[in-house]
Amino acid sequence: MNKNFKNGINVFTVSYVFVVLLLLFLLFKQISGGNKIAYIDSMKIYNDYKGIKEAKVEFEKKVELYKSRTDTLSARVKIDMMKIDQNRNDKARYKQLVDSVRFHKRQLSDYQSSMMESLKQEESKLTQKAMIKLNEFLKEYGNKNGYDMILIANPSGTIAFSKEKFDITDQVLKAANEKL
Repeated sequence: MNKNFKNGINVFTVSYVFVVLLLLFLLFKQISGGNKIAYIDSMKIYNDYKGIKEAKVEFEKKVELYKSRTDTLSARVKIDMMKIDQNRNDKARYKQLVDSVRFHKRQLSDYQSSMMESLKQEESKLTQKAMIKLNEFLKEYGNKNGYDMILIANPSGTIAFSKEKFDITDQVLKAANEKL
């Protein structure tokens, strides 16, 4: 199994190197042909694009609603816990309060689990929606401004080096944010 794992990594590494070399070849071919090529910085776009910022604000509103509901359920547990301390001598009431605490803790735990999953999906959905708009804009921007190719530079190093003259991130951000 360990050998298969190493073989899988080797296949992945060879594939990755092949894709990078192919991209470099295509890029060289484009550049040498006098075509108009540029790149944008994905992190800067992600942090400064108004569409993403709006999605983050919308998501934060949902998180606040989740927090308020969680606080309400937590308060129920705390109130019941205080009542338990006050009713230690009344066995029937004590048992009732212990059951209530268990119920509310389980309810809180279930709510937190379901909301965490729901929030992950919602964040992904909102971000994806903004990114779809941005990608549509990039196509329009590229066509309007005569680009043959707009690449995306990201932290994983899809573009190892490029001269600054090819970086159009600020122009794209300005135009994209104005369009919103």
